[in-house]
Amino acid sequence: MRRPSARAAALAASLAAAPALAQPAPPARAPAPASPAPRVAPAASPAAPRVAQAAPPGEAAPAGPKLTRPPKLVTFVEADYPEAERAAGRSAAVVLRLTVAADGSVSDAAVAESAGPAFDAAAVAAARRFVFEPAEIDGKPRAIKILYRYEFTIKAEAPTRSAFSGVVRRRGTGAPIARARVELDTGQRAETGPDGRFRIDDVEPGPHAVTLSAEGLPPQRSEETFEAGRAVEATYDVGAPPQEPAGEQDDLEVVVVAPPLRKDVVSTEISAEQGRRVPGTQGDVLKVVENMPGVARPPLGSGGGLVVWGAAPQDTRVYVEGVRLPLLYHFGGVRSVLSSDFVRSVELSPGAYGVPYGRGLGGLVTVGLKPLDAKTGGSVGADLLDASASVRAPLGDRFRVAVAGRRSHLHSVFDAASDEDVGDLFPLPRYHDAQARLVYEASPRESLELGGLLSRDEARREVANPDPTLRKSESRVVGFERVYLRYRRDLEGGASVDVTPSFGRDRSSLDQRFGPTPVGLSSEATVYALRAGYRARLNPELTLSVGFDGEASSAKLRRAGSIGAPAREGDRRAFGQAPSDQVSADSWRTLTAAAAGYGELDYGPFGGRLHLGAGLRFEPQLIGGSRRTPVEGDTPAIGYASTTAPLEPRLSARFEITPRLSARAAYGIYHQAPAAEDLSAAFGNPLLPPAKAQHALAGLSVRPAEKLVLEATAFRATQSGLAVRSPLAAPPLAQGLVPEGEGRAYGTQFLLRQEITRGFFGWVTYTIARSERRDRPGAGWRLFDFDQSHVLTALASYDLGRGFEVGLRARYATGLPRTPVVGAYYDARGGAFQPLFGTLNGTRLPPFFQLDLRASKRTRLGPGELETYLDVQNATMRENAEEIAYSADYGQRKYVTGLPLLPVAGARWSW
Repeated sequence: MRRPSARAAALAASLAAAPALAQPAPPARAPAPASPAPRVAPAASPAAPRVAQAAPPGEAAPAGPKLTRPPKLVTFVEADYPEAERAAGRSAAVVLRLTVAADGSVSDAAVAESAGPAFDAAAVAAARRFVFEPAEIDGKPRAIKILYRYEFTIKAEAPTRSAFSGVVRRRGTGAPIARARVELDTGQRAETGPDGRFRIDDVEPGPHAVTLSAEGLPPQRSEETFEAGRAVEATYDVGAPPQEPAGEQDDLEVVVVAPPLRKDVVSTEISAEQGRRVPGTQGDVLKVVENMPGVARPPLGSGGGLVVWGAAPQDTRVYVEGVRLPLLYHFGGVRSVLSSDFVRSVELSPGAYGVPYGRGLGGLVTVGLKPLDAKTGGSVGADLLDASASVRAPLGDRFRVAVAGRRSHLHSVFDAASDEDVGDLFPLPRYHDAQARLVYEASPRESLELGGLLSRDEARREVANPDPTLRKSESRVVGFERVYLRYRRDLEGGASVDVTPSFGRDRSSLDQRFGPTPVGLSSEATVYALRAGYRARLNPELTLSVGFDGEASSAKLRRAGSIGAPAREGDRRAFGQAPSDQVSADSWRTLTAAAAGYGELDYGPFGGRLHLGAGLRFEPQLIGGSRRTPVEGDTPAIGYASTTAPLEPRLSARFEITPRLSARAAYGIYHQAPAAEDLSAAFGNPLLPPAKAQHALAGLSVRPAEKLVLEATAFRATQSGLAVRSPLAAPPLAQGLVPEGEGRAYGTQFLLRQEITRGFFGWVTYTIARSERRDRPGAGWRLFDFDQSHVLTALASYDLGRGFEVGLRARYATGLPRTPVVGAYYDARGGAFQPLFGTLNGTRLPPFFQLDLRASKRTRLGPGELETYLDVQNATMRENAEEIAYSADYGQRKYVTGLPLLPVAGARWSW
């Protein structure tokens, strides 16, 4: 079994000043950095220590300040290993630039060399909690800047002596380095061959310092832990440190080692720090998902759902640390439902993801929460959309608490900034959300967290008209609450256990009235869930993941009004069209339960260059309800229940062809239970079975430069058993919906991403796709209501220095399909014109284009930092068509345009 380790060792910043390396003093789990004392100039501030020129050996040192004592690490905090990376057994190294203040605390931590958003966020969060014995310059404590290389890897253990082997490569190019010297503190040494490889046998168990040196490169020092009976295989990427401007050089380099994990074959993960800085998000980390590859733009007024790989918005699942949420955004997508202060990272897997998750036909969004540290902090912020606040604090030595909340005032300012049509035709949301967390840290490897989340949205509109038959009103309410208890423990040998039970309620209601015709639908559901997972490395090449994923939802629903409203995907309809005056009513209960067991093996031979994953998810499901047939007089209700037990195999493969080129492929089967509102005996079908989807993908990833990556992925997703309206004019009893719909989506997505380099980061995503549906097998395919053939997003952000930052985002998307109105007739019975339709989804809205700009300034204010920003949406003032509105006789039409120029100014103070 392998066991994660976390070790630190020091590297002098200047070889001339440090011809030899001192043995570090070993504190618990993390040896302190130690080196000879190079001379340094006094630091004007913690952010800008300066390194002076050291004297050559044997010569008198020039006058100037001396580093009389280097900083010594006394409190080491092990980073939370990203879950997806641990499962894959992937190792990485993050180089951090730390400023150690005069009191020994870490006053600033930033990524100098990235290993990816997940590793970066984990390393930064841990390093901010380090405590040092402060450096002394001329005998006085002073601030100093160091480089910390935080390595995530897995070390071996067994009951006999160990062997040590590996490869030394040139950083950036991956080229092997020949004749490099590898020496242990035991005196054992080896020299690399032409392929850069080395081997040292008969190594005594325990931690040993490793010194690497090669001609033309600075020596580097690390530490490896050797377990008896197990060979240690290491890869060292070494190179000369980048040249920094005067006053910005780092004083020390430290290496810390910890264990690896796995990601889905195709996924995009963004750290919270980068997500805040993306233009168009107003600092909301989770809104960055809209800019990821494979994601189409949702139409205004759609509720802010995600359209991923041609799947309906309700088909994409959202999890926050294993707790499923019914939605990610408030109405209209203006804000996410979770405070950005709680978010560590967000990851989107558009399809073909692994066996730990299921019950969705579309993509998967997973949100990681920040670990709570022992420092008190928080933030307050406000802009034109809403106001928010958060606070976190320690409660004694082992408890941590954090709370956050937000309330909108969008409805109060929107009318002054938006087109009149938008406010009249699309409901304006009022929302609030809150989160709370209480964490008990039993030990560095064991924690228990009690958390709660709630969200509520309300949107109302009313369109007055002298003609009572044309008056319109609408009211929507959506809300949820979740309470969860999460237990995590890292076991000996590198294994981990994670158990999360949760409980919650979901509420929604829709009340519409178009003249005399009502539409009403309300739902209240109680949700119980339990997730448990175990991961372990069986040997250096094989990782096992097993777990349980159970969920049950008991819902109570009421519906009354037009049988054709609210409209379903694929309905022939015109915007603003009066619903059918055929009405009905129903009240029913449903129970949906599923208990999934899953297992997955990941095989990583050839030093991890190849990863083959095979998993199986077995998920018995129960679908039941209170009423099999509609209410008829005094006839008693007859309940029903049906069960299925689908098997869902998932396969994946990744191969690192060269250090700069890799290939991947994946396949998976997924099932999704029917929506509770579709199980009505009067409006739907109580016997609808689960729908099925199959995802397949293949792609390549190229890294032209160290921090530049280009990914191309071809995908295909098919769906069957979708609930669609019965094609019959008079459907049989309780068969208003039938499970005969099919869907398919296929295309290619591209991602060109520049990781943060000298203050700049950005990416370009381009998705070419087609999404189609048909209402029964053998029928012709038609465009999906949310189909967008081309979706292009380009964004960039640049730190100008001195706290100033600017960025831009450009988005282009093909217009959404619409069914054209080719004529109209007068309905004497209803006293209104009714449209005559052409081909279903036979035309499109004009293309969408929007340019967003962002400028921000960060300033120290009191004990914290004040950030002021201006986020300008639709800077070109383009009138993007969101819908087609018709006159009463359908003889004239015009486009309803979306947001005009909308400058969102705000401020956020954090401490």
